[in-house]
Amino acid sequence: MNTIYRFMHLKVIFLIGTIILGNSLSLFAQHPCSDYRVKVKRTQPVVSAKVSAAMMDYDVSFYKLDLSMERTNTDVAGSATHKSRVTATSLSSYIFELHPNFTIDSIQINQAIVAFSRNGNSVSAQLNNTANQGDWLEVQIWYNGTAPNSGQAAIGNGLSNGTSQSWGNRVTWSLSQPYAAYEWWPCKQNLTDKADSCMVIITTDSTNKAGSNGLLIQTQTIGSKKRYTWKSNYPIDYYLLSVSIAKYIEYSFYANPVGSANPVLIQNYIYDNPQTLPNFQADIDETKDMMELFATLFGPYPFDAEKYGHCMAPFSGGMEHQTMTTQGFFNFELTAHELGHQWFGDHVTCATWSDIWVNEGFASYSEYLGLQGLHPTDAAPHMLAVHNNVMSQPDGSVWFTDTSQVNRIFSSRLTYNKGSAVLHMIRFELNDDSVFFRVLKKYQQQFANGNATAIDFKQLLETESGKNFTTFFNQWFYGEGYPTFSAKWFHKNGVFYLQSTQSPSAPSVTPLFDTPLEYKLTRGGGQDTIIRLSLAQASDFFSLPVGGTVSFVSIDPNNWVLNQVGTVTKDSSILQFASNESTLKNEDWVDFGVNPFQDFISIKVLAGEGEGRVSLMDTQGKLLLQAPLNQGNLKLNTSSLSVGNYIVEYQSINGQKFSKHLIKVNP
Repeated sequence: MNTIYRFMHLKVIFLIGTIILGNSLSLFAQHPCSDYRVKVKRTQPVVSAKVSAAMMDYDVSFYKLDLSMERTNTDVAGSATHKSRVTATSLSSYIFELHPNFTIDSIQINQAIVAFSRNGNSVSAQLNNTANQGDWLEVQIWYNGTAPNSGQAAIGNGLSNGTSQSWGNRVTWSLSQPYAAYEWWPCKQNLTDKADSCMVIITTDSTNKAGSNGLLIQTQTIGSKKRYTWKSNYPIDYYLLSVSIAKYIEYSFYANPVGSANPVLIQNYIYDNPQTLPNFQADIDETKDMMELFATLFGPYPFDAEKYGHCMAPFSGGMEHQTMTTQGFFNFELTAHELGHQWFGDHVTCATWSDIWVNEGFASYSEYLGLQGLHPTDAAPHMLAVHNNVMSQPDGSVWFTDTSQVNRIFSSRLTYNKGSAVLHMIRFELNDDSVFFRVLKKYQQQFANGNATAIDFKQLLETESGKNFTTFFNQWFYGEGYPTFSAKWFHKNGVFYLQSTQSPSAPSVTPLFDTPLEYKLTRGGGQDTIIRLSLAQASDFFSLPVGGTVSFVSIDPNNWVLNQVGTVTKDSSILQFASNESTLKNEDWVDFGVNPFQDFISIKVLAGEGEGRVSLMDTQGKLLLQAPLNQGNLKLNTSSLSVGNYIVEYQSINGQKFSKHLIKVNP
């Protein structure tokens, strides 16, 4: 009688509920970092392609904002200064973006008043004298007005004002990603033109504090006002400049991440409310442990000469403003996500919004890595919930090209969760954490303070690992859906037989998933075994020696691969199928030795000429070792190989080939 085990791999551990702006965070009903960004959907570019092209005629070196602002409204008055170098052959007009809500009082270029014109969101300042390539321009724009509240030009508003429903504190805060910086300051919204440094000066009521990027280098009292001057000397993208103004208290401490010469300040602006800090203090304190962990995994904290910190604001998520994240609340996953962004998104920024995976997918995987390092019992449920969310629909790709739709750029299911799952599977494909984390560190080094694409990461991954990831990216990054795996198995006379089949959820786009997969064989006496096999067909058959008595088989027990499980059946009928398979016929001709193996593979030819060639390959078909076989015997040294799955092949002198899957295990 057949025994059928049904798993229907929905992987649900606990109920996914609604985000509570307190101590708890719902897992992936909608990622909180995604949630705020997609509340309002952009449907058209901020400026025309012609205007965007004109802004490429100069390269910004420095931004300075000197603004008067309050916690009670979104009024802005002051000046913005750009220091830029001309990159075009010549330049007669300096073009930038600013929302029409703002009145421009005057513009100076190199300290001379210039004429300007406006067309929608673009401003063209006419140079009094044509500038040449390599010339430096200091452009100062005096402006004032009230930031728009229409929510039609970006993700909500570039500058918002609101009151926390949980704590009662009123705040004015910025959130410029992806296209909304122009809603509160004159800027160039181009991802690949990072300013070398920036300064943000905020004059506000003396009851307020104003947080921003970099170090607080000066606080001045001017009558009933205070003037906060923040300075950062690190390259920064336009959407990462920030401001947050409220009645705050400061709660600060230090971390000691590896690779930093000095302790790193963690500076937090928390609502001036006697209950807020006690409620979140334990969660905030974990920022230190997270930073120290991430420095070991990703490389040194990239802004260690300045700080990391948080400013609270009343929205349901976080925004990774460089060196000072804006967060609506604190819990482990959200704080880990935004801190992870300091490496992935801020230090190395996506080159286009289509490449947002290298920001959000990596920051989302930082949540899992943080849990794995600091709260290991919570890591597996977290990844189960990630996979559940991705598989809540049968299709969808991490890659996209329409960057006018903010809800697609910041898709919780595809950009955040599938993006995280893709990195988890890359780690599994490599099967070597030392290589995986070396890739992440090399990525930080190679693209430091700049921009990168998904292809840049793939090329680095292949260079560092020596593996070809084209098939992987075609099915998991560019492709859609996921496989459902089923299995039939039988165990007889010390041989384990397995037939694995797969059914794709989006077969018209991705008809097959070529992937390694683990199977857990439950045996008596607690001698459970996990085997790793390479699946490359809709139906794959394997046989391998396994001692003891197998009573139960589980597919993907450690949840490495994005998949559902159909049926797992103990079925003796596959023995007849096995009798027709070359793997059994091989054993009539060649003995490939002990499997799993350790430092050697002993090959013995049982029939035929007894001469030929032995080749050892990885599961991608890459040749690793090769040796001639004479006299029918060969002992192949495999001590240099890492633990994993391999294919050994014997080819006789007359061209007959016999092969078998072998698994290397630790001695």
